[in-house]
Amino acid sequence: MMRLRRRWAYRVLIPLALLAIGCVSLFFALPSLLIAPASVAKSDVILHGAISKHSAADKYVIDLYRRGVARKIVCVDSQISWDLYPSDYVRESLISQGVPAEDVISLRLPISPCAGAVLPRIVEFVKANGWKSALYVTHPEDSRYSDSLARRFFEREGVAFAVSYSPEDSEELTRDWRRTHWKTQRMVGEAMIIALDRFYSECR
Repeated sequence: MMRLRRRWAYRVLIPLALLAIGCVSLFFALPSLLIAPASVAKSDVILHGAISKHSAADKYVIDLYRRGVARKIVCVDSQISWDLYPSDYVRESLISQGVPAEDVISLRLPISPCAGAVLPRIVEFVKANGWKSALYVTHPEDSRYSDSLARRFFEREGVAFAVSYSPEDSEELTRDWRRTHWKTQRMVGEAMIIALDRFYSECR
């Protein structure tokens, strides 16, 4: 009887221990799994999707524009309240920092359950303006997933696509990230979003 209990315990505990080790290893590997190398490819347009008051992406996008990486900037975001779009405010901020108004556009996106649901609209807007290449500036932890997901939407419509992010944002996000709540929250949150999107056809 004791032998049967021990065998049962081993059969249960060993898989649980392996699962726990796997989860811990996955957690510590999140930065390398989520953050892809940034690509700064000369493009027709910069798609600015890293809209956040805690991000240095605005400064980064302006630097890319001034270096001639792209001639146009499109700020993309969904509404957060009635007729309130962060992309409108970011456009005004970029203009106030010296970017010509005619070179900055605010693309108002509908509220959607996931990024994949609005990507066709972004691609349609890019094509409607005659642009053949786009550089998407996003948050560091979203870079690998965006590169995989969005690239399919853009390239099947003949639009070259690259993903980048602010080096300043990446450095800040990965510094002692396991000891800082908001950094861990963003890393784990992104991993959960990726996993959840796999279950819905409109999101992948």
